[in-house]
Amino acid sequence: MEKYFFEAFDGLTRLGPGSKESTLKAIAMFDKAEEPIRILDVGCGNGIHTLLLAGALPNASIVAIDNHAPYIESLNQSAKRYGFSDRVIGKCLSMFEMDFEEDSFHLIWSEGAIYIAGFEKALRDWKRFLKKDGYLICSEVIWLTDHPSKEAYDFWQKEYPEIDTLENKIQQIKAAGYHYQSHFTTPVTDWTEHYFSPLQNNLHIMREKYKDNEVAKEVIDTLQAEIDLYYKCFSEYGYVFFAMSK
Repeated sequence: MEKYFFEAFDGLTRLGPGSKESTLKAIAMFDKAEEPIRILDVGCGNGIHTLLLAGALPNASIVAIDNHAPYIESLNQSAKRYGFSDRVIGKCLSMFEMDFEEDSFHLIWSEGAIYIAGFEKALRDWKRFLKKDGYLICSEVIWLTDHPSKEAYDFWQKEYPEIDTLENKIQQIKAAGYHYQSHFTTPVTDWTEHYFSPLQNNLHIMREKYKDNEVAKEVIDTLQAEIDLYYKCFSEYGYVFFAMSK
């Protein structure tokens, strides 16, 4: 089943909701541009935002990790192509197996990936890797309403029960021992134009290709249901970028 999921995302610029504009806006929330800057990018995927970090912060050296080796290989090739290979290093490593030195990064970045570890657990577990006054910037899915529809509620209770309101997420940040700095909600087009539209094209191709493959069809139907739900309930949930400091 996993191979069909990866095939669905093959060739996509972004592996989740997002955009260049949102990534750059989130980078601007980091105002501790000391020299040199060390950044840890957790769950970097194919590295699209890693390269934006490298371009926007020319004094930064970046360690980017993901547990899918082809993504890391692609990132390292792209870093070389863009002239960043001297300060961008992609490592095939699970976020659950990080063994970096404590107090070693000025910024921990996690775009569309912190949910894998769980928001509150990640905030607690990753804090030790940050220098004093270091920043953690991440994107997290939240409720945009206090009264979500049953369809949206049931979906997220199954997919990510830690989804919560903005106010509760900010309280979780403070409870984990951080200074909450700022946030912004990403636009609907981060989901539709930059993520779901190219994903939908891949699903159309796969649906034709795997007419008689029940496992592939299950993957296709799962992703299609996620797309359809968002277009129906886009006002009920969304991604927010949070910035916090240690």
